[in-house]
Amino acid sequence: MTAKKLLIHIGHRNAGAEVLQNTLLASQEVLSDQDIYVPAYATDNHEKFTLGYRQHDEQDTDDFVNGNASPTGAEHDHWSRIADSKETQNCEIVVVSNKSYLRHLSAKTVSRFEQATNCIAEKKEVIAYLRPPGAHFLSLTQQKLSQGKELSPPSRTRVKERIRPLSEAWSGKITLQLFDEQILANGDIVEDFFARHLPMVDTQQLRRPKASDNAPISTEAMALLIDRMHGRLDDTIDPASMIRQIIRVDRKIPEPTLPVLRPAAERTLNNWAAPDLAWLRGRHDVRFPQLDYKDIDCDDVDLSLIHFIDISQICEVNEDRKEALYQKALTRAKLPKIAQHLLANW
Repeated sequence: MTAKKLLIHIGHRNAGAEVLQNTLLASQEVLSDQDIYVPAYATDNHEKFTLGYRQHDEQDTDDFVNGNASPTGAEHDHWSRIADSKETQNCEIVVVSNKSYLRHLSAKTVSRFEQATNCIAEKKEVIAYLRPPGAHFLSLTQQKLSQGKELSPPSRTRVKERIRPLSEAWSGKITLQLFDEQILANGDIVEDFFARHLPMVDTQQLRRPKASDNAPISTEAMALLIDRMHGRLDDTIDPASMIRQIIRVDRKIPEPTLPVLRPAAERTLNNWAAPDLAWLRGRHDVRFPQLDYKDIDCDDVDLSLIHFIDISQICEVNEDRKEALYQKALTRAKLPKIAQHLLANW
């Protein structure tokens, strides 16, 4: 016996995915009472599967897709576990949420994804929440800087690269939603997801874990983290300690400058993403309401803003606060690690 419907929320990572996933997992008992099964292991993905299945060599995957064989270990993937579970056999709806799925989609992975999910339910649907180019770029830049990762220019077709292969191989429905507080039901992704896809659930009964303390870092902190990448800070300090102290101290110094793109930077990012925006509008009728599409010009791009080396090129920075933040973070980063740990809550 299969479920009636399989809902697969695939992200995006910087569009409220973690909040939705945490709520789904914390509310498993409430949802189970309404015949909705949420398998936690598909979200946690400790096995590091791609799209819920184990990766194999190309020949095995081709055989599986063509129906000629079952790749070694296929019986242990998430979809097989879901199909065989008594929860699926006794429920009407299966909900899987994994914020990495959108990133994993490619021409090489979607055929297996299609085959692996066919045995779960009578109907299936993929759901993704998308941000406009500027908001996505800022959020991703903050995430990479906080993790000490190198920055790279955004793809001009980041969504098309993922969704087009899916649309060519996926037999279910594809739903693309806008991640925008003015559009989301009650300005909240959880309320929006349930209103659109699980309207029978009373959201007042859901358990919502306390939000993680991952408030956006200020433009002053971003400026310092970029300075560190380009060797403009004291290079005798351990990089991990410097990053950690910049982020910690940033939360304690008042009046942070929240990241807002300068008009020229936002215009360049929108124009840079013109191929993506045109594809989304033409193929999926997705339009970001804050964008004026008639003004978008794919040839009008300031590459110095795409490859920026100073955050002040794209966002306003309070230089006095930046200097104060640097001096305090530097003082703490020079301390022994045990002292840094003791000061973490001060």
